[in-house]
Amino acid sequence: MSVKNEVIDYSKTLYLPKTDFPMRAGLPQKELELIKRWKR
Repeated sequence: MSVKNEVIDYSKTLYLPKTDFPMRAGLPQKELELIKRWKR
């Protein structure tokens, strides 16, 4: 049995929507700032 050093491209196996806005983490940290901004 031989071992191959192949890189598998998994990008075609995932459904990642293409959006006009950035999809970012960190919402819990930014949520309070957003609420304050909305209440102005």
